[in-house]
Amino acid sequence: MSDTAGTSSIDVRALRRAEFPWADETGAVYLNCASTGPLPERARRAIFEHLARACNPNHEFYEEHREIPAQARRRCAELIGALPDEIALGFNTTYGLNLAATALPLERGERVLLLDGDFPANVYPWLNLERRGVQVEFVACDERGLPNQEAALDRLARGDVRVFSISAVSFSNGYRLDLDAISRECQRHGTYLVVDGIQALGVVPIDVSATRIDILATGGQKWLLSPQGSGFAYVRRDLIDRLDPVAVGWLGFKASQDYGDLCSYALDPLESAARFELGSLAFASLHALNHSLSLLLELGVPSIERHVRAVQQPLIDWVAARGDLEWVSELSHERRSGILAFRAPEPDRLGARLRSAGLTVSIRQGAVRVSVHAFNCREEIEKLISVLEAALEA
Repeated sequence: MSDTAGTSSIDVRALRRAEFPWADETGAVYLNCASTGPLPERARRAIFEHLARACNPNHEFYEEHREIPAQARRRCAELIGALPDEIALGFNTTYGLNLAATALPLERGERVLLLDGDFPANVYPWLNLERRGVQVEFVACDERGLPNQEAALDRLARGDVRVFSISAVSFSNGYRLDLDAISRECQRHGTYLVVDGIQALGVVPIDVSATRIDILATGGQKWLLSPQGSGFAYVRRDLIDRLDPVAVGWLGFKASQDYGDLCSYALDPLESAARFELGSLAFASLHALNHSLSLLLELGVPSIERHVRAVQQPLIDWVAARGDLEWVSELSHERRSGILAFRAPEPDRLGARLRSAGLTVSIRQGAVRVSVHAFNCREEIEKLISVLEAALEA
């Protein structure tokens, strides 16, 4: 098995042996983290150990309920270059996007800008505001069906957009937006920038200390290799006091921090973004998230990205050599992510053939979508190519 020596610092053999043993034991090829990522062994063990303690709890178990969220905020913050006080733990990306849509100071007649072709989670919370008189406008895709960043920048330059909400990486084609350029344009015109990070975090570096983002939302179940029901929102520090959330949780208030006196009610929220958390959290899922994040931080997201690009290369070369396939993804260095998508004849039939051969990919918007993460290797891409060739010639 190749470890892409010379192009990646990740020891894939050791990683698969320690954290993803099923990949070698079963021979299954999983290229679908853009849908759901597999739990590493350390996260699987952590969640089962936590549930076992829940069956025989004591005071130490309940102390974990304080430490697990605190550790999660620290690790989520480290992942994106934030401060722990800027992290609100949630249960999916929609939680953070709804926080943005309902808590940002948006008035009747003000405008939200979206990109056509975005994932529905980043559309419906904003369309729902039209009932309050907020205007929602879409920037059409370019002629290839990709997010039209240049048209969006031109639209922002008119200066009448209050919120621009985007996905850092497109779910269907893997197009990676230039967050730096978008952030600068938003700052220039006083536009709030909201980012859905679920298809980026864990494989594409995002550093909010270098790129100003107002609110970022993600679930943990894809590239963060964590369970369903885990996720977080980042809220820029000096924006925390300016948000006015529709929904609040009892643990988001200072008066609720003393469990011995919970009935001294005072509508005085915490100073941190934890004020936006909605009550008790999914501790088992967060415990697993902590362990998955520990792995990603150990590997380093820049190293993961280099590894992914090296593993993707045989597929890029193969598609380029054929005349019957068409790239949907943008392959330039700046716009590439962990997702590659291409159009092929009868994509649903190809998907079925791949599944029967033990390979998992997705069909999205009529294209074959291949998602590569740190545990994947070139040999798996070569197997993918072999099965695709046989299916295309059948």
